[in-house]
Amino acid sequence: MQQLDPTRDVTEAVYDALLDAICDGSLEPNQRLIEGDLAQRLAVSRMPVHQALKQLKREGFLIDAGRRGLSVAKIDGRFALEVYELRAALDSAAAVSAAKNASSADRVRGEDIIRAGRAAVADGDLRAMATADFNFHDFIYQLAGNSLISAAAHMNWHHVRRSILLLAKRPIRLGPFWDEHDGILQAVTAGDAEAAGQLAREHAVQSGTVLREDSQAAAA
Repeated sequence: MQQLDPTRDVTEAVYDALLDAICDGSLEPNQRLIEGDLAQRLAVSRMPVHQALKQLKREGFLIDAGRRGLSVAKIDGRFALEVYELRAALDSAAAVSAAKNASSADRVRGEDIIRAGRAAVADGDLRAMATADFNFHDFIYQLAGNSLISAAAHMNWHHVRRSILLLAKRPIRLGPFWDEHDGILQAVTAGDAEAAGQLAREHAVQSGTVLREDSQAAAA
């Protein structure tokens, strides 16, 4: 976990640090979290850690572990499928709206993001892949101009980051996703709302399916 910015609200900073550590796997699924240990690592009192842990539990990142207190929620194929079922609805709606607002200049911005995503796949860099994936979909959310879709998608995104960890041993499986991103971009910038919405939905469903299959194969 990174050191905290002393100029920020302490509870908010602790929450962000813990969330990032959960999503990038630094805090592993099923790992027990002890308030005192976390407070010491983050150089803060136990109160902001306690408040941050409560919020993370409400959001589904942590679970009760009996006498063990709280532990990091596990990630599996079912989890990934549920995450991407929600994403299918959000991304489809966003793509439809984005297609009504996009200009030809937006194609260049989108293509830059896609190039970064393909480079991350070639390098096998999961963190960079996740960042590029977020940047692409956030680009679509911005074009859509719907603040409610964007807010819901951003919260769901943290669960998406965790589900990508299921591909830690086979990051190349994310390569075809960028072909799908390119198809979505072409439909959006061509103003084809129907195709954009359909492609975005299919992309999310396919992503969830791949992650579920890989998690099942790993468990077999």
